[in-house]
Amino acid sequence: MQRHSVREAAAGKWPGILAGMGLSDRALSGKHGPCPICGGRDRFRFDDKEGRGTWFCSQCGAGDGVKLAMLVTGQDFRAAALEIERAAGVVQPRVRQPEQDEAAKVHKLLQTWAEGDKLTRGDEAMTYLAGRGLDIETAPDCLRLHPALPYYDNRVLAGKFPAMLARVVAADGRGATLHRTYLQGGHKAPVSSPKKLMAGKAVAGAAVRLFPAAECLGIAEGIETALAASQLFGVPVWSCISAAGIQSFEPPAGVRELIVFGDNDANFVGQAAAYAAAHRLKRRGLAVTVKIPSRAGDWLDQLCAGAGPRGAGNCRDVPRELPTIGGYSTPCRDVPATAGDDAKTGAGKSVDVPC
Repeated sequence: MQRHSVREAAAGKWPGILAGMGLSDRALSGKHGPCPICGGRDRFRFDDKEGRGTWFCSQCGAGDGVKLAMLVTGQDFRAAALEIERAAGVVQPRVRQPEQDEAAKVHKLLQTWAEGDKLTRGDEAMTYLAGRGLDIETAPDCLRLHPALPYYDNRVLAGKFPAMLARVVAADGRGATLHRTYLQGGHKAPVSSPKKLMAGKAVAGAAVRLFPAAECLGIAEGIETALAASQLFGVPVWSCISAAGIQSFEPPAGVRELIVFGDNDANFVGQAAAYAAAHRLKRRGLAVTVKIPSRAGDWLDQLCAGAGPRGAGNCRDVPRELPTIGGYSTPCRDVPATAGDDAKTGAGKSVDVPC
């Protein structure tokens, strides 16, 4: 069967097809949860965009229904295609609910950000970061603390928790979405997915810009990992949220040297993403270095273990006081207190989500 025809036959039917191949209702719910391929707790999400069976895993990457079927069953394309074709003949297309309106997404992002406050020493978020081994004197402006953010599990309100909000900024400098870390008592909240992205714009190439851009810039996966790498190496480091974010990262104009602080994963996903990004950006003429911790885990694990930066001597030429790019700072504007305030300014349809 041809690749295009098996996808056409299965369009809109992937939940039923994949359920027949052994995927659980939870895996196909559209919510973050364990990956049916590599496990974990909340790294996988089946979003089935345009009925194509699309999915994303922060460890395995992303793909469509055909790729997921092949990975789950261990079959090659031909064998998986035959099974998909047979199932597509009996499975009924799913009636899709309309996606959230773009204006509603922007309004929700603006409202959530406006309800947050700047981080201050001793608050829930700073206590959480300190508990993770990070020494932060001044919190980045791209982070805020929401006092009581609702947490939904399968569209059911599970409670309200303090949450650390982080602005995720697209490659063009415009806001894309917000990352949430739900907290309780200075730790992650006791929920199934304490770290989530809000519905917003595409995050490919985006990052949480924890520091102003500099000619020498670092990137890492998680927010705490990026802060740890910055603390270890003395360079500004941005969080790309996931391995896929590392792989798609687009540096702003003016960056001349990039240090990719990859994770040391047992399945090599973090390393592969780091070197893929390095290869792509090196071909553009950027000076790129990849740094991988000496032990399993990420750079926060390295920091907490007191092991120090592996190969730090290789960074001896990286200045500790790094100039920003022509006075460059994260290109964002103040988020209005309410969406109504924004409308009064005349921003109208061109309103940015928080950057």
